Amino acid sequence: MNEYHICGVLLMSRPEHGPVIERALKAMAGTELHANEGGRMVVTVEGAEYVQCADAITRLATLDGVASSSLVFHQIDTEDLL
Repeated sequence: MNEYHICGVLLMSRPEHGPVIERALKAMAGTELHANEGGRMVVTVEGAEYVQCADAITRLATLDGVASSSLVFHQIDTEDLL
């Protein structure tokens, strides 16, 4: 069985930290910034294995300027190989 994970993450920061965090997100494979309003950022993390996503989410939470990080969505798409 093949799996593909899609996670939605909410990052919170002070507004002035937004540009630095945005640059860091662009450099991270498997992440995409969808919205940034006043330091509230909506990010998706995608990968073939959950551990890959979990590692990326941990890196997001520890970026300079990030005050909090919350996983708000996790979907697993599967395809059985027969």
